[in-house]
Amino acid sequence: MLPPGAALLWALVLAAGSPGLGAQRPPQRPPPISAVQPKAGFDAQQFAGTWFLAAVASSCRFLQEQGHRAEATAVKVAPQGKAMAVNTFQKLDGICWQIRQLYRDAEVQGRFLLPAPGARGDVQVVVGETDYRAFAILYLERARRLSVKLYVRTFPVDDSVVSAFEQSVQGAGLTEDHILYFPQYGFCEAADQFHVLDGEWAAAPLGGGRRAEGGGRRAEGGGLAG
Repeated sequence: MLPPGAALLWALVLAAGSPGLGAQRPPQRPPPISAVQPKAGFDAQQFAGTWFLAAVASSCRFLQEQGHRAEATAVKVAPQGKAMAVNTFQKLDGICWQIRQLYRDAEVQGRFLLPAPGARGDVQVVVGETDYRAFAILYLERARRLSVKLYVRTFPVDDSVVSAFEQSVQGAGLTEDHILYFPQYGFCEAADQFHVLDGEWAAAPLGGGRRAEGGGRRAEGGGLAG
């Protein structure tokens, strides 16, 4: 049995190391995407229309291991109030799938939130750069992991756009080794009713990563957060 003085000291030591009993947790760092500035005066009406996914940069292991499976990906965007309706069209095993998502307004022009189930949480999306008519560079963050996407209206991609994208990748703390360029042909324009997925999907860098059963087949979740 500890003497009274030693028992008191031991109790103080335990209290100092116990959450809620005197210990102070270090302040949590802001998410990396909070430092990304959205396009000034972002205009969802000008941003609407069809975009093609040209490249993705991410440190995600799935991207590094499965990049050879990348399929041509087209995205159709339409404003819904302050939110954006996003329809992604992508092939899987030769079949066209459509993934319908709603990017919710994050109360700042050019910032959006895609609620997603699972322990990794929601996806934050920022439209960083765009001229609306040729290219758009988007930043996405989930579970404090930042990725960068390049969308274009048409191919081929201008060298100046590629250069701007590569600079954005470096600014996000990534390197050219993290970049995957997507196919520039074989796009889907529509999907039949048996290959349409609804919901707030959180997409991994390949436009997928989370799978759902639909029509007896598996489809990768997509969208701008993909």
